[in-house]
Amino acid sequence: MTQSVQLHHFSLAAPAAVIDDVIDFYDKALGLKPGFRPDFGINGAWLYSGDHPLLHLIEDPGRSAEKSGYFDHIALRCENLDATIAILEENNIEFGRLDMDSMSQVQLFLTDPAGTTLELNFKA
Repeated sequence: MTQSVQLHHFSLAAPAAVIDDVIDFYDKALGLKPGFRPDFGINGAWLYSGDHPLLHLIEDPGRSAEKSGYFDHIALRCENLDATIAILEENNIEFGRLDMDSMSQVQLFLTDPAGTTLELNFKA
């Protein structure tokens, strides 16, 4: 039996100052907006893509930027390559580009203020 699996959310834990920078980064880079977050008894934020809470942020004052296990990156399926590049350039967000002609796909790679690598995938 084949299951359909999609990204539900990803979560970052970082000190408050980093969380503030992450909120600003994801707003500028991907248009994610803060929205409702249940009271978990710990500070944080949820950033929404439309009505979906895609990024869960948790304030953790003692957290460092060291990687967690073998975690490497988050990959997101995106639309409108040209508009995304324009937004990234407007906001001085550095990115790399890989044209995967054999897969009819273009990938953009960027890093958020918490050190998380993002892979943005677009149909070519």
